[in-house]
Amino acid sequence: MPRPKTKTSTTTLKMTPEVRDLWQRSAAQECRSLTNMFEVMVRQYARQINVRLDSASAPGPDVQQG
Repeated sequence: MPRPKTKTSTTTLKMTPEVRDLWQRSAAQECRSLTNMFEVMVRQYARQINVRLDSASAPGPDVQQG
């Protein structure tokens, strides 16, 4: 899959070791990086609770969404 042509930002997260372990295991089970797994989980949750990006902040058509 080609990388997005948009700039990315760095974020630091603090979490319990248990949550970190679940995150790592989930990513490994789906052969994903931690970053990609996080993005997939956020997108899935946002869809589940009906949160949408406004068109001004949405990625362009060349960026594939999870």
